[in-house]
Amino acid sequence: MNLPHLVGIQLFLYAVLWALCARILVTERRAVLHYLAYAAISGVSIMLISWRPLGPVWWTHTAASAAGLLGLVAARRGVELFLQVRPRELEHGLLAVVGTACLVWIGPDDASSRVGLVSALSGALMVGAVLSCWRALRREFGLRFSVMAAVPIVAMFVINVVLGLRAWSGQTLVAEGSGMPQAVTWTVTLVSAAAFNFLFLFLLGLRMHQSLHRLATQDPLTGLLNRRGMQTLLQSEWMRGKRYSAPFSVISLDVDHFKRVNDEHGHDGGDRVLVAVAAMLRQHVRETDRVARMGGEEFLVLMPGTRAEVEGVALATRLREALSRTPIAADTGARIPVTASWGVSGILPQDQGADDVLRRADEALYQGKRSGRDKVVLFGLQDITPGHGAVRTEAGQAPGTGGDPA
Repeated sequence: MNLPHLVGIQLFLYAVLWALCARILVTERRAVLHYLAYAAISGVSIMLISWRPLGPVWWTHTAASAAGLLGLVAARRGVELFLQVRPRELEHGLLAVVGTACLVWIGPDDASSRVGLVSALSGALMVGAVLSCWRALRREFGLRFSVMAAVPIVAMFVINVVLGLRAWSGQTLVAEGSGMPQAVTWTVTLVSAAAFNFLFLFLLGLRMHQSLHRLATQDPLTGLLNRRGMQTLLQSEWMRGKRYSAPFSVISLDVDHFKRVNDEHGHDGGDRVLVAVAAMLRQHVRETDRVARMGGEEFLVLMPGTRAEVEGVALATRLREALSRTPIAADTGARIPVTASWGVSGILPQDQGADDVLRRADEALYQGKRSGRDKVVLFGLQDITPGHGAVRTEAGQAPGTGGDPA
């Protein structure tokens, strides 16, 4: 068994692997089926090449070259589908149809023209793949994994450049001679094919991991962080604050009379209110702030590097005013009036954990609800909402025992 046989068997095994993935990963099936096609067609191409010089030349030369080109077209289209980049169908079709037609016209005997054409078209496919997919790849997976993904493509591009130069210079070609150049080329081909398949299998697994992480830490209705995701960030911020004496503040808010909204406008109306509040919060916080839906109609804003009595209060006031201007339409076309109660708190030297900061923010929020709602209350100080009477929270004061005043 020679190197071409090993490369071909390897590609067929990758095709089996992608077939199994296609049965399991329904959401990624279109891209995975293209990877399967790439591995299977490329495996056929390599096996036809390994049949030289015993097999019919139209099969071992022309058909093998055409199959190799079609396999690369399938691989590129699979990468575009995987990265949700619009496939360049016209370019793919022209490369496949025109390339195959030119190979038939050249015939199996003119090896230099045939290999030169396939090398040029393959190189164009790879350059086009990098140009069309680089931005999407980097945006989803970051620079490090993007560079890793580009390595096998660059390696295959180099192989095609070398083959093209050798073909145009009239030198002996792969599988049509023997010796070290052919061994090196087949070895690089084997490693590049392994790198391509394993890398995109890894990226597929990474995407699944990221998707599961989003499901675990993201609220499906609003797209904000959920309680679990925010608690992780809070704990990290609290540890940083204790270690480096870095302040941070939180704003806890709860939509007023939310049960009444559901009763009057139905749960669809309630959902529209929650989505609108989430959108308003995202729009008006800083880029470094994080927003979460903690459950029901309760939200939380985490503000790293801020003092509650200054930046925290200022942002809560702006958010309160922005919410009063947020248009939320009911099914009837009427506007749903929405207000919220706001509690602001920050880290203190005696805190034993992030839960202490949250508790104080909740106490301030519920104090505002008990004193009339639609207020911004800073824990330990007075209500600073313009037009309202002063409200004061005291350390250790419970948020009430009569349930949520809504």
